[in-house]
Amino acid sequence: MNRYIYNISLFASLTLILLTGHLGVSAQKLPNIQQTNLRAPANIKTDGRATEWDNQFQAYNRATNIFYTLSNDDNNLYLTVQAVDEDIIRKIISGRVSLTINKSGKKSDLDAIVISYPIFDSKNKPVINLKDKPKIVPGSEISLHKADSFMYVNNKQMTDRAKMIKVMGIKTLDTLISVYNEDGIKAAALFDNKMSYTVEMAVSLKLLDLSVNDAAKFSYNLRLNGVAMDDVPGINITRAPNGTILSIDIHKDQMLPNGQGMTVPTDFWGEYTLAKK
Repeated sequence: MNRYIYNISLFASLTLILLTGHLGVSAQKLPNIQQTNLRAPANIKTDGRATEWDNQFQAYNRATNIFYTLSNDDNNLYLTVQAVDEDIIRKIISGRVSLTINKSGKKSDLDAIVISYPIFDSKNKPVINLKDKPKIVPGSEISLHKADSFMYVNNKQMTDRAKMIKVMGIKTLDTLISVYNEDGIKAAALFDNKMSYTVEMAVSLKLLDLSVNDAAKFSYNLRLNGVAMDDVPGINITRAPNGTILSIDIHKDQMLPNGQGMTVPTDFWGEYTLAKK
């Protein structure tokens, strides 16, 4: 085992270790940013499944390596995000997806609303097995059964532990609300049997102070928050009681080969106008 103890003065250089990687998935022939507004299907559900869209998305963003679709009906704004790259899935689970809505259309809007999910207790985070996912063999019911079972085990962790949504910028709501809230915000995240990871959010247009009768364009931001260094596999950090870093212990054999800069936040901006019937 290769083991190195780094002085805390070298802490900043650790990010460089994680900046190599690969995309690992075909982006198909999709735009980088969604180009049009879209009415949500009548059967849309915020359940962590992209079945309403038949797993077809409006864009594939190369800055964040996620597929996504933004849509609306007369009552809600809907976001569906899907990740298929293992490193990006880990980044989302550890750091969450944040959707920012700037009604003014300005990126610097001080009244922006931010919805983030999934939120886990730091002492009760899921341990998701992505390396051993079964392969589905066409025509093999046994392989399909194994894949479904594997999906179920991992999804149970998600549903048992992802119980909170983080909300910023809505004065009438607390910073953390339950996924079972009746305040007009819903969120869910699940794996399918190929272990693609889908995160969905629904936000009441009333909470956003938006209406389909107003054709004003607004700005949105999608952000994959960086993973805390303490959560990166192969990096063990010793801290003093006050949180000061005393040493960093790196086990190269435990580190992910394609970290894709997991500690570095990635994001992008787009514009959207609510779609009428």
